[in-house]
Amino acid sequence: MREGSVWGKGELVGDPSDPIRLVSIDLGKVSWRMVDVDLENEEMIVEIEPASEVKESSGELRPATEQEKIGFLQHAKNLIEGHTKVELYQISGSPKLKRPFKEKK
Repeated sequence: MREGSVWGKGELVGDPSDPIRLVSIDLGKVSWRMVDVDLENEEMIVEIEPASEVKESSGELRPATEQEKIGFLQHAKNLIEGHTKVELYQISGSPKLKRPFKEKK
């Protein structure tokens, strides 16, 4: 992992010995962005938004209805809510992130 801002061009590299990692789970028809990281609880705080368009079987895009948007958000919530961090780590199968610690003297 390159030290510095998470918004920079650095690349996050997995390390199985680190307790913090991204949980790579397909949340469906939503997008998300990181809002904050709670290092004490080892959690990333994200903001989730439903897709604004739906692809029809014909391949054409159309605006998503409010009912569909609610369903997209509920689907994402159902995938995550009620699982422990350990369960989410197992579901994701992704490596943990290595944090840049200061060297001990």
